[in-house]
Amino acid sequence: MDSDERLMQRVASGDLPAFRLLMERWEAAAKRYAYRVFGDYQSAEDAAQETFVRLYRAAGRYQPTAKFSTYFYTVLGNLCRDRLRATRRRTARGEVTEDAFVIDELVAGPEARRPDRRAEAAEDRALVRRVVAELPEKLMRAVSLREFEGLAYQEIADVMDANLGEVKTWIHRGRKKLAHRLRAVMAEEERT
Repeated sequence: MDSDERLMQRVASGDLPAFRLLMERWEAAAKRYAYRVFGDYQSAEDAAQETFVRLYRAAGRYQPTAKFSTYFYTVLGNLCRDRLRATRRRTARGEVTEDAFVIDELVAGPEARRPDRRAEAAEDRALVRRVVAELPEKLMRAVSLREFEGLAYQEIADVMDANLGEVKTWIHRGRKKLAHRLRAVMAEEERT
């Protein structure tokens, strides 16, 4: 079985079956990541498709100097960041309102599938969505890539074009801010 790096080299030479295989391997990851950024499936689908268009167009320039996952998440992350900024600009002008980020996994799990827990889980996800949207962009990206996409710290550093120390700091700060803010909001809600 060809590695992802080898598949990209084959795509550069016009091998469409190699591109289809690459899409099959990475489509779910692209949608999952984009869904966390945008909070809706249509935007996630669009971002995933656009990512693969960009990968195809850039295949001739691809250099396998790092893992394909690093390249993939860089392209996907840049696309999502650009679209999110455009959405935020429209939101600032009052044209669009959209949640900036979703991290369902913080509150989902086996318990969330129980019928008596579904409504509560939906409320928890809405709370997390609200709190995560308050995190600075770098913290959101770093935490998401680590916790939900499973990237190693060095891969995140490569994706975000940062050094390893910065990434560790962002993840630590992101987790800390998220936990602190969630505790504060939940305590506030309990008092009311």
